[in-house]
Amino acid sequence: MRLNRQHELFRDSVRAVLERLFLPGLDAWESAGRMPTHELCRALGEEGLLGLTLPEGDGGLGLDLGYSYVWAQELGRLPAGSPAMSLSVQTDIVLPLLAEAGGTAVRTEFLRPAVRGELVATLAATEPGGGSDLAALRTTAVRTAEGIRLNGGKAYLTHGSVADFAVVLCHLVEADGGTGPTASTGLDSLTLLLVPTGLPGVRQDRHTGKLGHRSCDHGTLTFTDVLVPEENLLGKPGAGYELLTRVFTRERAFLAAVSTARTEAALRQVTGHARGHTVLGKPLVDHQAIAFRLAELDAELALVEEYTGAVFRLLDEGAPALRQASIAKLRAGRLERETADLRLQLHGAAGYMDGSAAERAYRDARASGLAGGADEALLHLIAGHLRTDL
Repeated sequence: MRLNRQHELFRDSVRAVLERLFLPGLDAWESAGRMPTHELCRALGEEGLLGLTLPEGDGGLGLDLGYSYVWAQELGRLPAGSPAMSLSVQTDIVLPLLAEAGGTAVRTEFLRPAVRGELVATLAATEPGGGSDLAALRTTAVRTAEGIRLNGGKAYLTHGSVADFAVVLCHLVEADGGTGPTASTGLDSLTLLLVPTGLPGVRQDRHTGKLGHRSCDHGTLTFTDVLVPEENLLGKPGAGYELLTRVFTRERAFLAAVSTARTEAALRQVTGHARGHTVLGKPLVDHQAIAFRLAELDAELALVEEYTGAVFRLLDEGAPALRQASIAKLRAGRLERETADLRLQLHGAAGYMDGSAAERAYRDARASGLAGGADEALLHLIAGHLRTDL
């Protein structure tokens, strides 16, 4: 992304806000396994940081995607992955989706309050045992005279147990079974439905005992005969897959930017450690095997960072970029994991201890191959483009 002076001034500003809001409590939140999500969203909403690229009419600032790129990088530079994982769902997945596909009622009752930080959102797509396989989805919404009746369950959701509303991916069918495209349970019946979590029949539960991102809330949603107003449909019936594909493109670019920032911070730290730590009479960095490994990571980081910026440029221009965003996320996530592994290795037993910065980064990095599209799903998509585009 070609950043100008205004982008860099924004970087200074957002870094100061994030350090003020997160650094004093982050270690304690990670130890406790939860952070004050609503309080933080309200504070960030007051700073105007939850709607950077959203239309001004929806409470956003109407800025270009360069600001989202900087936002992702600065979140990635915080000393834990939880803030970036938490806030990406709000700022670069759910709210852009509502801005694109929500009707007047959705924008008034949910989008604008969420931009102000008054409401916390979650995307409810993943189901137990389904993972990235949307074709295996079983949650079903039936259109009736009273409204849309939703049944099913979702799991591993960021903000799952604290969200005020969920954007739910489901199969939409008519009460009598219907005969059109929405009568099937294939991709052509997938529909997005906004569901307030306070409705009767909605149950929220919290996942505990995670490997990493310990203060970021993750949970499940269960829907039992939940009656949802028709006006809460996002886009047209059957448009869920298309809408999610677009938002997943942006999410993957965002997560790639987060991973490159986390890699840069880790590489800077471990290089400093290698300069100062002596083994066999000389600094670690003077051992060729270690110096070359650090050099390889540095070279890869330069390429991945440049490529990720190019993906943001494509998105800002409105060009299709699903393949490019998937490549960026795949390579950036792998690089984050490789760097975290070397960082822990070079810190030795001290890095292996619970609570060390190297240990936390190692745990958090593992999610980069799972969240926002598992590596295998990304490779499947990239391979599909090879079959048709070359």
